[in-house]
Amino acid sequence: MIDLPETTNVYKRMPKELFYKYLNDDCTAKKTFIDEIGSIIWINTLSSESTTVPTGNHVAEIAIVEIVLNRQAISSNILEIVNREIDQYAVFVVRYEEWGQLWCCDHQSINPQTGLFNCQNYYQTNWMIADDLTLKIEGGDLDQVYDNFFMQIAGKPFPARINRNQKQTDEHVEKAEQSGKAEQLEKLEATIKNLEIQMGKESQFGKQVKLATDIKNAKEELQQIKRSQTTHIEIHQPEIVQVQAETAETVRSFFHNVYMKMQDGSGNQFNYSLI
Repeated sequence: MIDLPETTNVYKRMPKELFYKYLNDDCTAKKTFIDEIGSIIWINTLSSESTTVPTGNHVAEIAIVEIVLNRQAISSNILEIVNREIDQYAVFVVRYEEWGQLWCCDHQSINPQTGLFNCQNYYQTNWMIADDLTLKIEGGDLDQVYDNFFMQIAGKPFPARINRNQKQTDEHVEKAEQSGKAEQLEKLEATIKNLEIQMGKESQFGKQVKLATDIKNAKEELQQIKRSQTTHIEIHQPEIVQVQAETAETVRSFFHNVYMKMQDGSGNQFNYSLI
């Protein structure tokens, strides 16, 4: 038998019409809701005010809601609709004649678009005699109380929660990193523009080659930063085999009328000579 402190009693009947706004004028869904549900009663609210248990980091209140069915079956979609109106952590006591079940869900988080609670997966006990249903308040705060309710209903530990404060911190760090990358992009684009201007004014072939290489390196760095803005992990592994071909193509792109041959020198340095 579910025996919670009298200080938590609410016993507020929730008219079925209250939930029609969540059915989006779907006549079939509305008919299913009406046919399946006999009544909905908010029977208890567990909070720091109604119990001696303090508020947790995630759970401020836990609603206990009784749903009386017209037939021995209920869809989790119905629970989702009820949960939207309750808009907080909840345990559902589902009854049909003398039978009963307990339902709850795991990750209850706030939908950033609607500001309403969002449940991912629902769990329930087996059908049993309704008077045999039990809920024990155990835990140092309401987080632990709900976790223990989940264990009693689902038969397994509550999944690890995401720390909202840590999530916000991570988002701030990511925004700062993106801002820093935007500044890098601006500087690189300005550098490339200046190098190209110098390239157009330079008359010495050797300096032109060096400027062409600097421009190519700056453009590669620019592309790497752009890719990192959409990919968190990037492995850049330059292929040494392609260096000669890429360098030759870079020079040719700036000197369309110059024919040249490359002579392998020491290390990665190459000598250029006109033919």
